[in-house]
Amino acid sequence: MQRAYGKYKEKGLVVIGLGFQDTKGNLIQYAKDMKIDDMQLVFDTEGRIAAKYGISYGAGAVFIDRKGIVTKRFIAGFGEKEFSNYLMALF
Repeated sequence: MQRAYGKYKEKGLVVIGLGFQDTKGNLIQYAKDMKIDDMQLVFDTEGRIAAKYGISYGAGAVFIDRKGIVTKRFIAGFGEKEFSNYLMALF
């Protein structure tokens, strides 16, 4: 995710990390471990954001357009190739 963000952020890609099934401390530690320092992280204490976008577990990626509509979902187990192909098509 960090690599994709670095490649496409100048073209308008915004990445928001969402933590909702763990503790805030674990989310912060994960960000440090993964060297996520220039992306936004949100801790969804009540799971409202996750529910709004149909996220039922933490692993994966959801693409939301500027109108707030989900355009693509990648669930746990997706590979970098599929993710990169989708981003190349967008940009």
